[in-house]
Amino acid sequence: MLGDGFRTIGVAMVVMAIGALTACGAGPADDGSMTTIETVSTHETSRLDWEKSWESAFSRAKSEGKPVLVSFEAEWCVWCKKLDSTTYRDTAVMSLIADSMVPLTLDVDGAGEALSDQHGVESLPTVLVFSPTGEEVGRINGYLPPGQFVAAMQEILQTS
Repeated sequence: MLGDGFRTIGVAMVVMAIGALTACGAGPADDGSMTTIETVSTHETSRLDWEKSWESAFSRAKSEGKPVLVSFEAEWCVWCKKLDSTTYRDTAVMSLIADSMVPLTLDVDGAGEALSDQHGVESLPTVLVFSPTGEEVGRINGYLPPGQFVAAMQEILQTS
């Protein structure tokens, strides 16, 4: 009898662990392996000049003639934190974004909720790229490590 209780607890713990690992709805976009993830606050120590509102990002984009990179995220999203702690902190990624785009981060549980619905964001993280006039020109669903992120962004920028 006592063994049944421990087995039930063990099964419950496995189910909770699987739920925690898939909480964002999109795992890694690279090789599918799981990695240890450092928890950090979104963009607090990033050296990129992240805009905080749709209006300010597009105003800046129009004046600078650059596309807008919109990173849809959430505090509870493990892969969003991974994107922030690795990809957005990579020097090649930061250079590409700073030189070529206006970055905007939106929390889907806050100011970005309506915009994420409007643009069909179904999993996190999702990165959209818009022309300065607001036309979507590219999309990345899920986490990408720095090298793959740079390659994807360069392709988006070349076709826009």
